[in-house]
Amino acid sequence: SPSRLSRGGPPLTPVRVSRLHPALGAEVGGVDLGKPIDEATRQTLERALADHLALVFRDQSLTPAQYLAAAAVFGPPMEQHYSQHNMPGFPLIGLIWHRNGQQPAEQWHTDHTNRERPPAATILYGVEIPSAGGGTSVANMRAAYVALPEDERRRLESLKTFNGLDGHADTRQEDREKYGKPIEHPMVRTHPVHGTRAVYFHISKATHIGGMTPEASKAFMRDLLDRVIQPGIVYHHEWRKGDVLVIDDRATMHRAHGDYDRSQSRVLWRIIVEGDRPRLV
Repeated sequence: SPSRLSRGGPPLTPVRVSRLHPALGAEVGGVDLGKPIDEATRQTLERALADHLALVFRDQSLTPAQYLAAAAVFGPPMEQHYSQHNMPGFPLIGLIWHRNGQQPAEQWHTDHTNRERPPAATILYGVEIPSAGGGTSVANMRAAYVALPEDERRRLESLKTFNGLDGHADTRQEDREKYGKPIEHPMVRTHPVHGTRAVYFHISKATHIGGMTPEASKAFMRDLLDRVIQPGIVYHHEWRKGDVLVIDDRATMHRAHGDYDRSQSRVLWRIIVEGDRPRLV
């Protein structure tokens, strides 16, 4: 729907939302994230994210300060617990670059489940992009939930994960102390904007599922992912320089792809924004 200035004034360029994939993903036109975003546009984008679960903004040119201001449209930017990868001078922006031994996160996951209020969204800005490969895939875990047999949905709804930090060798001790305490979350959560349910967990941050051993928990989650994440519920984003990809962490999982020439640079700026405490209603 067209967006207008919230306090009168001339109409802004209409926001265009175009579906990219049958299951999830939409491209947003008519929005320059480097400029202030009015309240009507903010509400349009919030709803579009809840509906489409992944939003792509093309041809953006952002300073770190502009990027932080744009990210705040989706929620308050929050600290990331891989502070060793923070941008100098901008600690709320993480640098995703596969240097100094950093590996792409190729396993399906949703970010920072070791927080009481995990991210509503993960926002990625493509700054340096390899000539081929290195994409990001996003899976619709709302569709994954709906596709499960009813008895399995009921069982999942009764389960909780206990979440801590996963075992990255270069994680700083202060991050371990600050963010390593066990946090309990439901394995199915209700989206606070959309009202629908989705499968929700992070296989490597979940130390265990309540009532199961760590080993049985990992096997259960691995089997579930193998069964429910089918190609039909996945949007694959092929990066272009200047892309901003907003991923709704409340109803998706995502993964990186390391299938690119490592002599080339792949640099994404990452911001996560605070969401609600996950709950099943």
